[in-house]
Amino acid sequence: MEQLQSLHQAQMASLPKAQALTGFQGADIAEIAIVIEGEKFLSALQSEQLDPTTGFAVVARLARTVDLEKLIQQGLEAIEKEKPGLRGPIEKSRRRVGAAEVFDVPAEALVEHKLPFTVSVALGAGKEGTIVAFGRSESLQGFLTGKTEGKLRGQVNDSLSRRGQIWLYLPVPQDAAKGFGGSGANANPMLAGLAQSMDKVREVSVILNFGASQVDFVLEFGCADGAAATQLSQGIGGLLGMIQMSAQQDPASTPPFIGKIKAAADGAAFRLTTAFTMRDFDLAFQNANRGVAGAPSRASPPPTKAEAAPAPAPAPSLPPVDVEFVQFSSEEQESLRPAKLKIQNRSSRPVKELKLTFTYLDQSGRKLGQWTRNHASLTAENLIGGDTTGMVDCLAFNVPAAAKKVSVTLHEVIFSDGEKWSGN
Repeated sequence: MEQLQSLHQAQMASLPKAQALTGFQGADIAEIAIVIEGEKFLSALQSEQLDPTTGFAVVARLARTVDLEKLIQQGLEAIEKEKPGLRGPIEKSRRRVGAAEVFDVPAEALVEHKLPFTVSVALGAGKEGTIVAFGRSESLQGFLTGKTEGKLRGQVNDSLSRRGQIWLYLPVPQDAAKGFGGSGANANPMLAGLAQSMDKVREVSVILNFGASQVDFVLEFGCADGAAATQLSQGIGGLLGMIQMSAQQDPASTPPFIGKIKAAADGAAFRLTTAFTMRDFDLAFQNANRGVAGAPSRASPPPTKAEAAPAPAPAPSLPPVDVEFVQFSSEEQESLRPAKLKIQNRSSRPVKELKLTFTYLDQSGRKLGQWTRNHASLTAENLIGGDTTGMVDCLAFNVPAAAKKVSVTLHEVIFSDGEKWSGN
């Protein structure tokens, strides 16, 4: 990470930037995969020279199908405008590989970034949308022709959940951890012991498994031998014990994942596991939005004494819109669930947008959590017409697994003419 962060902005700015393509929008991306191959990738970053054996590929799938030929022509025109003369060599390299059109990127397009291999771009029709890929030509060729193994070393692939996961695997250069823990008089005694065991780490794997109510996290260190794994377990176990003991002193504000961390050596591997629930994410959002959503309301000034009896307060006016939760549209216990809302518009003007807070409750009415936002699904030129009552489908975010009911608080109404109503 330090090597990647040390890249100068000037070097990044020197890469050619094509003009915007109207057929491609960032919001269209449904999923993306990044693959880096090569035992010497990290050490090559340290020496600032990319090893010739390194391979890489970045593959993205768009959520919709686009006109490929139109997109290709727009891209070629943008390249010609940015770098006159490059369009010809790129068009000449065009070839069909599998279901995709592949183009080689000339060395001139990379400016000062000289690579020891050819880089290509591929566009094609996938099963559920359009595939856009970029990477080393050999890596893309293997992907497009289905000749990649798609497995991790050390049987890590066998431990992955089939429901859906994200994993990262990296071989670790032997000199990568030499500076861990400091050196000399300023060395940290506790970290010095960890540094000795980290010297024998050969590979690192990070795995995220997504379930209905939590995300399982696994961090695994592959060591040179079992003794190194045991030593690493003892060192990190000591630090972990201190962290968990400190967390017990303030359990209300401590993320639950800290108490679920387990660390153990298994042969030549050291494995650290935990699980993230919606409570962990709720605490993270609360800390991030402490200055906005978590700001305390201003105290009302004390009433001034009056000689005469105060006039009776006017009856509170009703908000122009009532919003009522009806039911979840699915019984699946997912954190992102569609909900049906009943909306009554008392105003004669159509409603364009609503800002709401969802408070999630269990069967007995106990509060489980809440979420506030301007819901994109509640934005339309005529969401609810004037003097109209209707049903609207809306995505509910961060829904706890045990949630059975939702209490809705209305904060803001924007009408189609731009006028705004704000509540408390």
